Amino acid sequence: MGLLSRLLNMPSFKGATNALLVELAIPELTETQRTQLKNRVVELIQTHRSSDLTPEAILLELNQTPRIFQLNVLALAMKELGHPSPLKKEKLQKVEDPFDPSHADEHALRAVARRLKWHYGVEVWLAEEPISFDSW
Repeated sequence: MGLLSRLLNMPSFKGATNALLVELAIPELTETQRTQLKNRVVELIQTHRSSDLTPEAILLELNQTPRIFQLNVLALAMKELGHPSPLKKEKLQKVEDPFDPSHADEHALRAVARRLKWHYGVEVWLAEEPISFDSW
């Protein structure tokens, strides 16, 4: 249990867990939820990274960000807004920096995907294209 516990507490596993859980949640989000999440993401970025950027500039930059980081920012917003995880026994993880490159670790993503398949019977992987928040 010690090794598994240490692995699950690594930033790469936390980020991979968040990304895959949010990937599962996206198709189920209502238009109202998407709007709330988009607004919260802008607030989070203004508060913690770029307070001098307009919401439009933040969204433009975010639209060009790789999907893994977009999903981790959305996980942070979902957690703060109290949105439940799409899998009842899984929790969105607390990550210090949703843009941390360790979240894009392919080994961690594959390990988390295998764990979700084994525990819940769901297959999930990251979509290819970044999210376009303009269409939200």
